[in-house]
Amino acid sequence: MDFSQLVSVLTNLVLFLLVLTVIISIHELGHFLFAKRAGILIHEFSIGMGPQIVAKTKGDTKYAFRAIPLGGYVSMSGENGDYALISKGSRVGICLNEIGLVTGILLDQTRKKPLVTGEVVDFDLYGKNLSELFIEIKTDEGEVLRYQVTRDAKYYYGNQKELQITPEESSFASKTIWQRFLVLFMGPMMNFILALLLFIIIAAVQGKPVDDNVVHESSNPGLIAGDIIVNINGTDVEDLNDIRQIGELITDHVVPVVVVRNGVEESINLYVTILLQNFGLVNDTRDGYKDGAFIGGIGGKAGSAGVNLGDEITQVNGIPVSNWSDILVLARNYNQTTITLNVLRDGEYLTFTYDVLPEDTLNKLGHESVAVRFGFQTGYEFDFLYMLYNPFQRFGSSVTEMVNTIGMLFSTSSGVGVSDLAGPVGIFSLVSNAAQGGFINLLGFVAFLSVNIGLMNLLPIPALDGGRLLFLGYEAVSKKKIPAKVEGLVNNAFFILLLMLFVFVTWNDILRIFT
Repeated sequence: MDFSQLVSVLTNLVLFLLVLTVIISIHELGHFLFAKRAGILIHEFSIGMGPQIVAKTKGDTKYAFRAIPLGGYVSMSGENGDYALISKGSRVGICLNEIGLVTGILLDQTRKKPLVTGEVVDFDLYGKNLSELFIEIKTDEGEVLRYQVTRDAKYYYGNQKELQITPEESSFASKTIWQRFLVLFMGPMMNFILALLLFIIIAAVQGKPVDDNVVHESSNPGLIAGDIIVNINGTDVEDLNDIRQIGELITDHVVPVVVVRNGVEESINLYVTILLQNFGLVNDTRDGYKDGAFIGGIGGKAGSAGVNLGDEITQVNGIPVSNWSDILVLARNYNQTTITLNVLRDGEYLTFTYDVLPEDTLNKLGHESVAVRFGFQTGYEFDFLYMLYNPFQRFGSSVTEMVNTIGMLFSTSSGVGVSDLAGPVGIFSLVSNAAQGGFINLLGFVAFLSVNIGLMNLLPIPALDGGRLLFLGYEAVSKKKIPAKVEGLVNNAFFILLLMLFVFVTWNDILRIFT
């Protein structure tokens, strides 16, 4: 890896961390704002994870920036039912104010010198219905002393660590079902709001695509900006819709096109980009390769099977092919669930067999099984009405795609499984690719990712916001709270399962990179 490649990787890594941190911090901000509004004590609102870099305490809350820019968190009092950090028999020290009330409970004696030390005999640091908080200590001399505890007393432990106690009135668990619902739901809701704002910015800055036949930007060497496409494959075209319709019928990798260039009609043979999304293959349009059957792009299943960029396809399911026109004809009428490719690589003939993505699956994900691209874009123009409705259309499409993807994970015929999910390594790759498409393209991906994270958190799975909302639903219907210990055990169990899934998906990401 040379210096420029290293800089590119590091830049993409910083961008990836920034994107995730913004999306997750916005999510946590939703929880934070509505917890504050409900009167819940917030111990800490942190941007980033790991060691603390800088922190400031305002009121009862510590606001911190941490060293690892990978998300953030909100620490709410009583969120997990952990009302006290001490138990009967614990050895503690206590600090008293000038009138003899406990203002500090020392879990160790590394920071402050306690006025009283001993073993906890009894205590109540929750104070239901605003009852008095107290702690009883059996001193080393055997004397049992009872002290009243202030409602803002703190635990002190470790190296400059402290945590305010959790009396009932400031606890998450003490709030109404509606208040707790809003605290939990507003995390995902902030992700949805972020996505909509980004889609609005995109629609305002980029504008509405112009539906004409004029080339504004071109990635195809055969077309230049300003060309007016008037005929494709013998059919006259007037707008982008005409061009798309003809693209659905093309069966050749070289297409005769007539353009008006600088006021003069010219006939050219245009090499098109062929995306076989069912096969997970893209043609190579570089000089020296474009008339052969060389692979210029690979999808997940083809890559996992061992297919490489630069491989030359010689047979598809035993049928000889010599160029991408042959392969395109086969792909357009393909109805089998697997495909076998024979390829030539460095003078060696190899064979690969893998699953094909069904057309129904691709359609649900918003993709075509087979697509022909001419490699150009029309221009954009500002349209106020477009700015009002398009963001909601894009938001709806993102939600639909995510819901369909989740549904396909549970369908045996979809061709999509858990192994196809992307973890942090996969998202890093997606962010990098999106950034290469420009700032507007990156914003669109961030919005889409924000929708995904919001919806994922609303899944009715314990340890996620949706699972906790499910518990609230049970409480609303049954009028009974699920015991905090039971809810904690269930959440912890599912957290471990989600962590295992996270490791599995990340491992598959890494394998995809190296294969």
